[in-house]
Amino acid sequence: MPRLRFGPSVKKTRLRFGISQTDLGKKLNPPVSPTTISLWENENSIPSDDQKQQVLVVLDQLGNETETANDAPETEKEDVIEAPSAIGSWLTKSRLELGLSVPELASKSGLSPVSLYNIESGRSQNPQKATIDKLEKALGQQLSTEARAEAKEEATIEGVGEWFNFNPNSKTEWPTAAGIYVLYDISDRPIYVGQGQKISARLHDHHEKFWFRPPIVQNAAYVAIESKQLREQIEKVLIKFLKSNAVLNQQNVDR
Repeated sequence: MPRLRFGPSVKKTRLRFGISQTDLGKKLNPPVSPTTISLWENENSIPSDDQKQQVLVVLDQLGNETETANDAPETEKEDVIEAPSAIGSWLTKSRLELGLSVPELASKSGLSPVSLYNIESGRSQNPQKATIDKLEKALGQQLSTEARAEAKEEATIEGVGEWFNFNPNSKTEWPTAAGIYVLYDISDRPIYVGQGQKISARLHDHHEKFWFRPPIVQNAAYVAIESKQLREQIEKVLIKFLKSNAVLNQQNVDR
């Protein structure tokens, strides 16, 4: 198996725990500058074995602190993804610094508590821009350029577009773009694949059905695609892979 590269791994982990290069450098003994951390992360310089060990210890401690700080209900904690996104870590850290509970921030931002739990736990790796804007306004601080870039890089499908998460049980978050969407259950299993010229209209068609509610439908994601032909091709491919594991639109399913 290929070995994980130290620098890029440190950068990814640091961003997911919401710590800056400056703060990471200060936690080492002796401290190092943010420039040095940047050189390590970009593999333009190699830390000593002792420095590597210190960095790993610091990141491990941050991971334990993040896990302890997560105040989601017990039913939510059981399904929490171990590695939250950079955006999720930023949200948790910023919320706790202000002394806000998830319900309090939900009320202040106009987002649902489920949406916030999904972001903080890592279920929603790349929220829509409108969601980030609401959070920045409610928290009074901006998401870092690094965190934005990492989320975009991980969510971009080459030749197709950027994949965004949203809460399907909150109508205010329904995307209006043309594209492909996937609905997930509480265990993050994909249960429905669909496409449409206006995704919100397709979700409106679903929302009265018995299965379109938690915990059967708990999370969702979409990628904007204008071409109807391309949408239909991707939809068929995804459905073929899902087979009987999803509640599917019958016209594109082999039964």
